[in-house]
Amino acid sequence: MSQTFDIAILGGGCAGLSLARELANLSYSKRVIIIEPRTVYEHDRTWCFWADAQHGLSELVSKKWSHWRFSSQNQKVVHTGVGSSYQQIRSSDFYQACLEIISTRQNIELRQGLYAKTVSISDNQVSIETDKGLFTADLIIDTRPRQAHDDAAMLWQVFSGAEVETEAPCFEPFTAGLMENMKSEPRGLKFTYVLPATTNQALIQTTRFSPTKLSPTQLDDEFQADLDGLVQCPVTVKRWERGCLPMGQIKRRATFSSKVIPAGQAAGVLRPSSGYGFLRIQAWARASASELVKDSPPLAKPFGSRLERTMDATFLAAMLQSPHSAADWFIGIAKCLNGDEFGQFMSDSPTLKSWLKVVCALPKTEFVHALFKVTSQFDKKYYQATK
Repeated sequence: MSQTFDIAILGGGCAGLSLARELANLSYSKRVIIIEPRTVYEHDRTWCFWADAQHGLSELVSKKWSHWRFSSQNQKVVHTGVGSSYQQIRSSDFYQACLEIISTRQNIELRQGLYAKTVSISDNQVSIETDKGLFTADLIIDTRPRQAHDDAAMLWQVFSGAEVETEAPCFEPFTAGLMENMKSEPRGLKFTYVLPATTNQALIQTTRFSPTKLSPTQLDDEFQADLDGLVQCPVTVKRWERGCLPMGQIKRRATFSSKVIPAGQAAGVLRPSSGYGFLRIQAWARASASELVKDSPPLAKPFGSRLERTMDATFLAAMLQSPHSAADWFIGIAKCLNGDEFGQFMSDSPTLKSWLKVVCALPKTEFVHALFKVTSQFDKKYYQATK
């Protein structure tokens, strides 16, 4: 005997919980179930973004940085935010806030420890087979990660790192090291990401932009070497944080029904050229919830404008062609933009003025060649998941 809901959200991660939270805030009245495999929510990741002092989730921000730095060999660029700052939200705080809001709505139910296996459509309803029974719904929002056979991207942002605590002061607590010690290598750009919480505590990650999908643990030795170079005193690892993010996802093979809406990272929510996606997820969740309360299901569509997607794909294609130049390009972008412009460029839709500054700062030959390559294949391959 199946259990029936109006909406089934597959996956209770950032995207799934964000949508459920927005539905709860809008007093959505229909029955919603969130199917989530994990049994416990822990602090498993950190989300960062540029934002103004006050926004919808400002009470969850655990740290802000008014300065952020880039370095490569003998070059260094430091930005200062005027209208915005670089902000951090711990996943444990975000999860807890979402769960508290969701729990106030009896019609929205979170089922943990439940694995969605297969999805099928019949008689205008969707059936979800799980390891603990069958569920049916009028609409599915699928936020689960892509399966291995369908997971492809132009580049991969792979990182391994940890929250550490040092015995002696080692960090500048008001400056975030976004791309430190950048090195352009044949196997991809490498840099260190340093987010200091205090003079003795920081999240440090070793990151690579790799043309192949690597296991984050393959960077563990590199992280240890980078940590040893940054810290010359006893250090305690408090928590590991690893990940592998797609940059410029390849078009999905499957076609989607209006009854099954892809969402989250699997649907291409991450900004292709940077990997930032938290604010995009929040914007998607607000827009989707607004449609759902009007009985208008949200349609899957590409994130960002066509210009933005083309320019991002061109940048990634150029990095694939000339990995030895990537560090100089990022330094050039950091130099040509001020702090607020850079934050918008990396995480949101940049202004035309910012695009023109970046275009002028980058080498023309490599990028014109990459642009021709991308535009000839753009609609077939290099764009975000769509219907």
